[in-house]
Amino acid sequence: MQRVGWFRSTLGSRVVVSLTGLGLVGFVVFHMLGNLQVFEGPAALNSYAAMLRDMPMFLWAARIGLLGVAIFHIALAIQLALRNRRARPAGYALREYRHASVASRTMALTGSVLLVFVVFHLLHLTAGLTDPSGNNRLDAGGHADVYGKVVHAFQNPLYVVIYLVGQLALGVHLSHAVSGSLQTLGIEHAAFNRLFKAAGPAVAVLVVFGNLAIIFAIFFGIVRA
Repeated sequence: MQRVGWFRSTLGSRVVVSLTGLGLVGFVVFHMLGNLQVFEGPAALNSYAAMLRDMPMFLWAARIGLLGVAIFHIALAIQLALRNRRARPAGYALREYRHASVASRTMALTGSVLLVFVVFHLLHLTAGLTDPSGNNRLDAGGHADVYGKVVHAFQNPLYVVIYLVGQLALGVHLSHAVSGSLQTLGIEHAAFNRLFKAAGPAVAVLVVFGNLAIIFAIFFGIVRA
């Protein structure tokens, strides 16, 4: 019963939100690194995608696990936000607002934009529902032509704008989420506090720069089908 009470407490919920958030950050970094294989050409990216598809149990377990973690993270974050709003006096909220960073003040907004963007991304490049033109295309090796689908997508200015908005929200969200999670988990040391504080912006820059490099390289014709 004590464990259940701790989990339902504000501190317990914050710890779980931090842990699930860091897990999602790990996936975002891994996903970006995998996508960077677009710079190695169609064989590399398509072989990488085929390797994942050749392990269906692992792939679906990862997808279901990530979905569960994401839902858990979002639900607890919303619960915490509502709890804090009810418990916080108006005057205190105004004083805190002046000292809080833009990223920390907009976590709910950027999180909401990210949720919509992820749904769109899954419908677009994973399920191929928003643009089914490349769904059945194969490369020379008989693999699904993921490379061709990605290149085709980012030659379209509309998709480029949508993904830029998504990356902006991701960068702002990550810049506070990583550092805030480390602080919540008590990962602090006088000698490394500056490093921990910079971890969020550093991860945000790494991920967003990697993703934008792919988008712009395709849009400006550096990477071609």
